[in-house]
Amino acid sequence: MRRVAGCWGWRRALALALVLAVLGGVIALGARRAAVTADARDRLAVILRAQVGERSTALTGTEDRVGRLRSQLAVTREQRRRAQRDQARAVADVAALGPMTGSAAVTGPGVRIIVNDRLAGGSGAADPRVSASGTPRPHQTGPTAASGAPAPGRIQDHDLADLVNVLWISGAEAIAINGVRLTALSAIRAAGDIVLINFVPVLAPYSVEAVGDPLRLVRRVEQSAVVDRLRHRPGSPVTSLTASIAASLTLPAAPSPVLRHARRSGS
Repeated sequence: MRRVAGCWGWRRALALALVLAVLGGVIALGARRAAVTADARDRLAVILRAQVGERSTALTGTEDRVGRLRSQLAVTREQRRRAQRDQARAVADVAALGPMTGSAAVTGPGVRIIVNDRLAGGSGAADPRVSASGTPRPHQTGPTAASGAPAPGRIQDHDLADLVNVLWISGAEAIAINGVRLTALSAIRAAGDIVLINFVPVLAPYSVEAVGDPLRLVRRVEQSAVVDRLRHRPGSPVTSLTASIAASLTLPAAPSPVLRHARRSGS
């Protein structure tokens, strides 16, 4: 019995030792793993902190860039609003200057002057060979002028130019001859016995229409030396010259001129 009891005691001691050894191994393995995990956690924390710093720096830079872009956008919007206001003022200025420069049609009271000569055969801005009715202009008889010279008995370009100058001086705001609007660049010239207004041939009877103060225009025209000369000069080609008040005249706009050399000052 003593021998059996000693054998069992020895076995218990051995089993206890094995259990303790296994527990020690497990504890050592767990401690090692915990140490490795802590090191990895520390490294990961360092990496994450670095990434957070980088992202924070990038975010700060992005916010600064967004702020600058917002400021630029506000400046651009203000410049656009200013440009729109300038454009609106420019459009208003152009519209206001249109009647004076001839680039816009005008309507208003004024005076209508009808001038006829001895060789009148048509009217309006038309083919000089065609009358107002559209029929061919009859062949003129009697003495004729040499080639390139105006025919006798016909109103000359300088006669119409003098009459237009009287109207301008009298305060006319817009003038047209046979429906051809006059501007600062208009030319009244002659090509042989044909009068050209802005290079458009016009025929007698000439209808000179001017918008302005009707009473003043009529009075100044009737008192002018130009009209007196056209009416009473010996040998004058004018057979009739009448100036009458028009309650409403509508003068067309002149074609836009083509400026090849002139530029706005400061451009």
